Amino acid sequence: MTQANGTRQDQILNLLLAAANGLSIDELAAAMQISRNAVKQHLVGLEKAQLVAEAALNSTGGRPARSYKLTEQGHNRLPKQYGWFCQLLLAELKTELGETALRQMLARMGVNLAQSLAPQFSGKTPQAKRQALVELMQTLGYRAELETDDGQPSLKAVNCVYHDLAQQIPELCEFDRALISTLLGSAIEQTACMAQQDCACRFKICAER
Repeated sequence: MTQANGTRQDQILNLLLAAANGLSIDELAAAMQISRNAVKQHLVGLEKAQLVAEAALNSTGGRPARSYKLTEQGHNRLPKQYGWFCQLLLAELKTELGETALRQMLARMGVNLAQSLAPQFSGKTPQAKRQALVELMQTLGYRAELETDDGQPSLKAVNCVYHDLAQQIPELCEFDRALISTLLGSAIEQTACMAQQDCACRFKICAER
């Protein structure tokens, strides 16, 4: 996608955001001051990316016109402030609960999530569990891989999926530690942390409990 296309397509997304019932090609062309054919070309790309979809026919006094609206994926493409809100929420919880209680709460959350994922790990050998964990973390964006640290298996992640949050609220790492330990059924030792300016997060895996 060229920069120009990206700009025009972003314009279309923003126009459709403000039109709950959708807009026709003619309405989009008039608002953007470009040709109908240009709008059609941009809509083809947006439909292919599943960011817009055809809506109901609109009657404008003449021939009914097909309108377009944002899909759920299209709504999610537009800027959000999840990280900012999560930081406010966690900071407030830390103030209300204190550091120890916040760590305990995040650990419980990690354990609860691990228990919901337990069927994916049940009956596997320790090595197979480690590989399943890497695959799970890859789907979550951690860029994880297995390595060896002083003869012990170790997990390395080069992308902290909530890096900015963890820098502000370091207790958040307790969630990862509880999740990993519970899924593997092993004690772990975190030996490096990106939120503490290390180049990766590393977790040394101890013997299975």
